[in-house]
Formats: sequence, structure tokens, C-alpha cells
Amino acid sequence: MSLVYFCDRNLGKRFGEELRQQGLAAELHDDHFSPDTPDQDLLRQVAAQGWVILTLDKQMRYRPAEKAAILRYQAKVIMLPLPKNPEKGWLFALAGEFAKAQGKVQRFLQKTSPPFLARFRIDPQEAGPKRYRLERIPLR
Repeated sequence: MSLVYFCDRNLGKRFGEELRQQGLAAELHDDHFSPDTPDQDLLRQVAAQGWVILTLDKQMRYRPAEKAAILRYQAKVIMLPLPKNPEKGWLFALAGEFAKAQGKVQRFLQKTSPPFLARFRIDPQEAGPKRYRLERIPLR
């Protein structure tokens, strides 16, 4: 099964389109779901496809229904960083950074069994592979 990223609605359309431009397989929320689809339903359907969910929703881990859905449906979720003071074009730049981090992301995905919720971080002080980190966040 090839790696497919599912871009949550909070990432908008442009983020997923940029991932595609970088050669990654990306599916967009609005191509599969209505705007009011509950996250629990989305998690079930996306996890069944084996896709990796990308989101900006840092509160997901605190909501019992979503946490339970990640566990129940064996979802793979990566939370992306949301800057405190986003500048114009920041989401486009984030997509580029995420694409550059694919070596590290794919190694993380190979060694980490679902279900999981992980945080993707970018260290602006570093270069190369040390610039990117993924850390699993406990769900239980």
C-alpha cells in the first residue's frame, strides 16, 4: 500500500495541492467529506483507507470522542505546527517543509504502529534531517 496523506479541512486546499506538487500523494478533506462531518466519522473512514491524517487541530488529543476514535479505528494522525503569529504564505511554506522531511516522516511511520497521534516539529536553528522531529503523543 502506498503512502497517502489526508489533509484535514483546517489545512485548506492549497496545502494538499502543494504536497502533490512535491510528488506526494495527498487527499483533500472536501473531496471526500462535507464540512460538517463529525471527526469521529472522518477518522473511521480515513483510517479504513490506511491514510495518514495531517491536521492543525492540537485539541484532538483532549476530546474524548476523537481520542477514542483514533484508538478504535487504528488511525495514524500527525499534528502539524501552527505558528503563534502566522505570516502570509506560512501554510505553503509548511507544506514545503513537510515534503522535505519525508525521510524522517517515513522512517517514523515504518517503525510506529497505529493507532497513534504524533507531533511534527520544525527546528529553525537546525538544517538537514536534524531540522525535523516527530514525537508520539500518548493517548491513554
